[in-house]
Amino acid sequence: MRPVYLFPFALLACSSAFAQQCAQPLSLESPSEPRLPGPSQHGHGDSDAIAHLGARGATVEMQPNLHGFETGIAHIGEGEILVFFAPTDHKVILSGTLIPVPYDMLRHYAGGRARDLVPSHGIRGMFVQAGNRFQVVYATPDGQAAVAARMWDATGKDLTKAQIRDIPGAVPAVTVSASSSHANTRSGLADLSGGSLGVPSAPEAVMFIDPQCIYSIRAMRALQPAIGAGRIRLKVVPLSLLDYEDHGASTINAKSMLSFPEGEMAEAWISGRLGEKADNPSPDSPQKLAHNSEIARQLALAGTPTFIWTRRNGETGRLDGVPRDVEAFISSVSQ
Repeated sequence: MRPVYLFPFALLACSSAFAQQCAQPLSLESPSEPRLPGPSQHGHGDSDAIAHLGARGATVEMQPNLHGFETGIAHIGEGEILVFFAPTDHKVILSGTLIPVPYDMLRHYAGGRARDLVPSHGIRGMFVQAGNRFQVVYATPDGQAAVAARMWDATGKDLTKAQIRDIPGAVPAVTVSASSSHANTRSGLADLSGGSLGVPSAPEAVMFIDPQCIYSIRAMRALQPAIGAGRIRLKVVPLSLLDYEDHGASTINAKSMLSFPEGEMAEAWISGRLGEKADNPSPDSPQKLAHNSEIARQLALAGTPTFIWTRRNGETGRLDGVPRDVEAFISSVSQ
């Protein structure tokens, strides 16, 4: 068994809300109150959490049971999937990734980095911290595996969020919502390191990316015509979220991007020139990347791409994932 399985625990490369994103093993808190989709064809009434995965066009396909959990895949469109696990009563579902290691063994090796949670619906769990990364891990019914996941009930309530609410550092210091401190949010965004694309007079949004993320690339391609036409301006901010699956290439490329002059950063990523500085990044690139990552953690960033912008009335807008409707997105950024 390789110890890399242990910390940090990796999440799926897509989000539970079907956003087209590359996900990260970072914060468990979200900027709004997420809810599962509404009822589907599988229903056992309002008490069935699996039934709430059928809205928004999702198709639920049940899979063979694993370690005492019923398992399934909910998918909508190309590449957008949610793998879930549920007890036989379907009172809750866990959306995340199976870890093929006994839960008690993981708990043992976690040591002081883990905090045991009060069991929910009879399911044991622990909150694990590794540096500035966090993950909740739940035991399977047979105890012979674990699931790095979030837990939802049949009404769509995020039970994991409630479990970790009182843990210091689990709740981000900056939120993006109608009631958030917009001055604090703007201050944090202003300190980010990244490169801009588009004319200065155009409405601007911050675009968090992982240079290796296919959805970041897809979003940029979708927005390039509007950028070229002067309709939107993006500040492209690199993060390194996918090291757990690309053997460190995300960090290498993010530091390389941050080593270019500010006016060249985004273009270097788009044109595939990051390799030019991969072997000799600037001395301050690790600090810039670490600061970007900390702001992303405070914003409860779930994956890339993520867009954040400030509206004319001072409120903050946010879009997680590839814009499904580019015109609607530009309109929102322009408000």
